[in-house]
Order: sequence, then structure tokens, then C-alpha cells
Amino acid sequence: MSIQIRTIEAEDREQVINLLVNRWTSTEQLLDGEMVDASKLPGYLALDEGRLVGMITLIKRDLEWEILTLDSLQRWGGVGTLLLDAAVDAARQSDIGRIMVRTSNDNLDAFRFYQRRGFRLEKVVQGVIDEERKLKPEIPVTGLHGIPLRDEVIFGRDITGSRS
Repeated sequence: MSIQIRTIEAEDREQVINLLVNRWTSTEQLLDGEMVDASKLPGYLALDEGRLVGMITLIKRDLEWEILTLDSLQRWGGVGTLLLDAAVDAARQSDIGRIMVRTSNDNLDAFRFYQRRGFRLEKVVQGVIDEERKLKPEIPVTGLHGIPLRDEVIFGRDITGSRS
């Protein structure tokens, strides 16, 4: 397996939309009460011999970048780490000192993934998913592992220093 990471380009739009719909049910994600079309965001694709195996989308702000989506279609194979590393490297090159991500309280795999890669748990926003469900009723009540889906957990990483 030889994974190549490259920037999302305009001609990738159909693949990007398909991945988002298949993995997230929609290209639109709720963020702070507003819909964000992840298919229009910058990011990176992971390709294995030309076949899409992962993607990361980013919201680029002046002082920090936020990961909106990160998907690996080949779990446990390093694809997510390669995509995350590409985003961190690009943020550093753009003089961004921080990268953050939000996940739902049921996503224990994300908790493990991000903490192993230098992210720290910063905040739990209680009840935000309950509120988002009012705007997006397709959000399930029960998430992974039978855990009630209620809260948003924010992880952040200072990327000004070493590569850890």
C-alpha cells in the first residue's frame, strides 16, 4: 500500500460529495448552529493507487484551523494519521499555531485517535447535539456503542512547537 496525500481540487468535487454523503449522510454539517457545506472546504485526499481511501476537510481561521471531517476508509492503516499530518504541516507553513476538532460524546475511537496525536481534551459542550437535532432531526438519539448522543467534545493541539 502506497498512500498519496494531495490537496482537494475542483475536479474532485463528485468524489468528495459521495464520501461525505456516505459517511456523514450529507455534505452539510451543523457547526455552532449554522450549516457548513464540507464539500466546499479546503482539505486533503488520501489515494491508494488512485482510489480514494480518506479525506480531511478544514475550516481555516486566522489563528486556528478546525478539522470539520476526517475519514479513513481503511481503518487502522495509518490513513487518518497521514491526513492529519498533512493538515498540521500546512497549518504550520501558514503560521497557524493551533488546530482543533470537535466530536460527539460517543466517538470513543476519535478520543483515542486525537489524544494519541497530541490533542488535549479542552471542553465538553453539554447538550449541543440535543439542540442541533432540532435543526437536523436525522441526527440519531443513540450513537456508537449504544451511548446517548448529546454532547460535543472539543480537542485542541498547539502546533507551534515540536512535531509531537
